[in-house]
Amino acid sequence: MTDSGGAATVGRRRVPRLLARYLAAGLLLVLASVGGTIWLAQTSEYRYDEQASGSDLMRDEQVMDALTVWAGHHPDWNDVGSTLLVLGQETGRRIAVVGGDGTVIADTAPELPRPARATRLLDPLALRADPVTSELGLPDGIIGPFLLDGTQRAELARQADAVVTCLGEAVGETAVWATGRPVVSGDEDAPDCGRAALETPLPSEQTALDDLRARTNACLLAANAPLITSVELALSPSVAPAGLALRTVPSGDDTAEECLLQARSDQAKATTAPAVTLVLTDERGDARGPLDASPGSIARVAGFIVVLLALLSVAAALIIVPTLRSARRLEAAVERFSAGDRDARAELPAGDDLAGVGAAFDRMSSEVAGHEASRRRLLGDIAHELRSPLTNIRGWVEAADDGLGLDDAALRRLVLDEAGRMERITGDLQLLALAESGDLVLDLRRCDAAVVVRDLAEAYRVRTAASDVALHVQITGPLRLETDPARLRQILDNLLSNALRHTPAGGRIDLDAVVVDGTVRIAVVDTGEGIPAADLPRIFDRLWRGEPSRVRAGRSTGLGLSIARGLAEALGGRLTAHSTLGEGSRFEVSLPATEQHRRGASRAGE
Repeated sequence: MTDSGGAATVGRRRVPRLLARYLAAGLLLVLASVGGTIWLAQTSEYRYDEQASGSDLMRDEQVMDALTVWAGHHPDWNDVGSTLLVLGQETGRRIAVVGGDGTVIADTAPELPRPARATRLLDPLALRADPVTSELGLPDGIIGPFLLDGTQRAELARQADAVVTCLGEAVGETAVWATGRPVVSGDEDAPDCGRAALETPLPSEQTALDDLRARTNACLLAANAPLITSVELALSPSVAPAGLALRTVPSGDDTAEECLLQARSDQAKATTAPAVTLVLTDERGDARGPLDASPGSIARVAGFIVVLLALLSVAAALIIVPTLRSARRLEAAVERFSAGDRDARAELPAGDDLAGVGAAFDRMSSEVAGHEASRRRLLGDIAHELRSPLTNIRGWVEAADDGLGLDDAALRRLVLDEAGRMERITGDLQLLALAESGDLVLDLRRCDAAVVVRDLAEAYRVRTAASDVALHVQITGPLRLETDPARLRQILDNLLSNALRHTPAGGRIDLDAVVVDGTVRIAVVDTGEGIPAADLPRIFDRLWRGEPSRVRAGRSTGLGLSIARGLAEALGGRLTAHSTLGEGSRFEVSLPATEQHRRGASRAGE
């Protein structure tokens, strides 16, 4: 009577009070929102803020420069997608790369349109004027076949470190070209310290230089100009160039420089991505929205937001303050619980606003205390199950090392057996965890469970005959249901395997299947030693196998029945067990039949 009165008090006092506060706060916010919307609609003038365009141009140039460098390191644009995503996040721009045939190669926002006015041509090999000297040249990122691999870079970096250490205070400047080559300069009177060796072109660089010489001479020959003898890396002894620098030997006139530049461009075509069209817009695809407002409109919106936040604070106080004390009390209980005090309870009064939450927490803490005890037992069981095969394997291997063990073939067989045992344990635990968490993938379809029962019975004929155990199968009518046939077979396989394991020679196993009251019931009945009444409630626990004398060594992980029950529940059914010590056991799985089959069975009963 006391509990009923308390529950009635909670229903009368808590629910209306909370409901009234929520309604009052909601009404206040609705009125403020409607009024503010009307006021803003009457006073605001929306327009696009053109000041953002200058910032967009700067970000677009950043994207163009970064993609030019990327193109200099790749012969095509196939793998540019990840780079576009990074650039899009850094610049806040939508970027799309479109090939010459109009095919989109990569796009950070493929769902947005591609306005023609937002497109720009990116030709990585287009000549650019130096901002200081106004001389034309290729972008710094276009390095052609001069790109060094990781091994070459590491070796040159080691040499450069040695040179810097040797020069000491005589070091001038250091730089690393886009090709990966380190450059070190020193004072005019500084010793060599290995700089000559560092500046000697690598074989791959020399090959590229020889190719440039041939291309340059072909251009000079066509221009009827003097030929050059070689092309060298332009490594100044006192100044470290910032990028790839080349010079002709002998130094030529403007014609030689132009031919060298043309030769570099032709040479880089094979290792540089081709020209493409870029689509550069903002994250909305340059669509204009209501927030592209004038400064006056923005100020009014900001003022309205401030007022709305103030009203929201009042509403929050109206709702929260009456329950804050109870929340703190509940929080204190949670903190004690998280600190390890499993006896922590909120014990809120029945009329409190958070009485339901407190009661739920109290129930949860009690259940968790019980679950933790079970978890500790489970961890101990798992450790025990895995320790035994590991100890065996270690003992056999150590004995083999001492020359006292078995021969290699026998040792491998024993180790594989124990490894298989551990694999079965871990695999069964994983399957059981998926079934219990609801993450198990099921292939549900309509089928006749009678087919599954018959096939499995035929598969067990040889095993039961070898164990001198009679197997009898009785199926009454079709057993139509919507289930996963493979998982159903796995359930019955575990039950039959368990029955065969505990049924002595000369015994009998019955496999019965029937539809009763719209439920498909499949029973596995054996005449084995049975299960003691004290053990029956624990037979579905993980890794529980009863008395050791009842288990044949190495043939059970103690998880078969747990898996069977977990799968039965995942399929929407249940698994029950009945047993009498010395007479045998009965395990029955029940699954709902299809609606049509239930109606048919009902008419047949009539």
